[in-house]
Amino acid sequence: MRALKSNAPLGNILALAWISFTIFYFAGLSVAVSRDPRFPLAIGIVRTTGRTGLWITLLPTLVGLAGVIVWKRRKLSAELLLAYCAFWSATVLSGLPSVWNAKRSFCIRTFCITSPWVARLTLLLLAAPFILAALSMGHAVFRSRDLRQEIRASGVAR
Repeated sequence: MRALKSNAPLGNILALAWISFTIFYFAGLSVAVSRDPRFPLAIGIVRTTGRTGLWITLLPTLVGLAGVIVWKRRKLSAELLLAYCAFWSATVLSGLPSVWNAKRSFCIRTFCITSPWVARLTLLLLAAPFILAALSMGHAVFRSRDLRQEIRASGVAR
């Protein structure tokens, strides 16, 4: 049986799957924020109430969505998705100082995770896919630059 060939490496495909999932999640969160003028948004160090949270949820979501839409334009897509992943990596990891020695780390409506190491692990597990996707997209950006330089150096016309 013949193996399937793909133009994108597996890392880029997995990164795109994670990015697509989070785009849908943050788009839904943006709808929730826009409907409730008192919506409490707390992601990392970002603490907002109401529609000001749209700057944190909707704007990066639109950047990520634009990166997915222009997927055929590899360099532009990779740059947009790198910005999206870098933003969410930094935002999620910015919560580490607040949970490092916290007595009550994460509280959801029905329960709180009271152990700081669980909160730290949760934040790291949320940030890891964003970091890996950012590395994948960053690699794609630099690979496209190297490829263009090789083409220019060889004298081959596009």
